[in-house]
Amino acid sequence: MNCSTVTAPTGTGFTNVGGKMCTSGQTSIATGAWGAGIAFELDDDNGQQPYNAVAQGVIGFCLQLSGTTIPSTTLRVAFPTQENNDNAPFLALTAPGMHQVLFSETAQGSWVTTPTTFDPTKIMLGQFQIPAETSAPVPWDFCIEGVTAITQ
Repeated sequence: MNCSTVTAPTGTGFTNVGGKMCTSGQTSIATGAWGAGIAFELDDDNGQQPYNAVAQGVIGFCLQLSGTTIPSTTLRVAFPTQENNDNAPFLALTAPGMHQVLFSETAQGSWVTTPTTFDPTKIMLGQFQIPAETSAPVPWDFCIEGVTAITQ
């Protein structure tokens, strides 16, 4: 009841097809439903591990966003860390095209009552989040491709 409906991909994983991760569906309108999303791990050599972007000289990522339906609530590009999974800093994207997401331009949401400092030495994931609305389902149909690290 509180779950978003994912129409693509089917199954249990988001496969990289032709250099793209694509997804479509719609969010739930149930009270307490947060939305939906896809993510990529930055370090999974021995299970998911924290990625030290500072040690690698990474200051952000560049990516291509395409598709027929970019979420009307925006698409958040977030970077959860070991200590901050639920209120990770993010940058909101609203249109297809090539995007640069610098860590220095991300911020926690306005709803966060006790902000924390982003630690780029402990990044667990790169997440693409679709926030839900209680007034109507939020449809999406988009692809992420060409994710490339931006270095100093």
